Amino acid sequence: MKSIREKGILCVVLLAVMVLSGPAEGNQPLTVTGGEPVTYACANGDRLVARYFSLSDDSLRFVKILFPDGREYTLPQVISGSGARYTDDGELLWWIKGDEARAEVRDENGEWKELCGECRVLP
Repeated sequence: MKSIREKGILCVVLLAVMVLSGPAEGNQPLTVTGGEPVTYACANGDRLVARYFSLSDDSLRFVKILFPDGREYTLPQVISGSGARYTDDGELLWWIKGDEARAEVRDENGEWKELCGECRVLP
């Protein structure tokens, strides 16, 4: 059985294959834009690197987050009341507003708890 993270990565890979395979008849080809690294310094001392992407038609936005231990997550953007929220809804939540961000993980009861908070963009 695949984890939610594996399913999320599979979805992004399938999307990339669709983008790279060319346009549907009569449509413009989709391209992926963005990807410039943004480094965040967090209150716990961690430095995280996020790269934000979107499809050229704005139908999908996603982020790739690299943690100091080498773990990397690819998360789609989801609806948010304020700021931008990215999550696989199972393992990791990345929330940004302006130059601030935080990462949350699910605990053993399924509740979100802060992993890295008060993260700020480094100049």
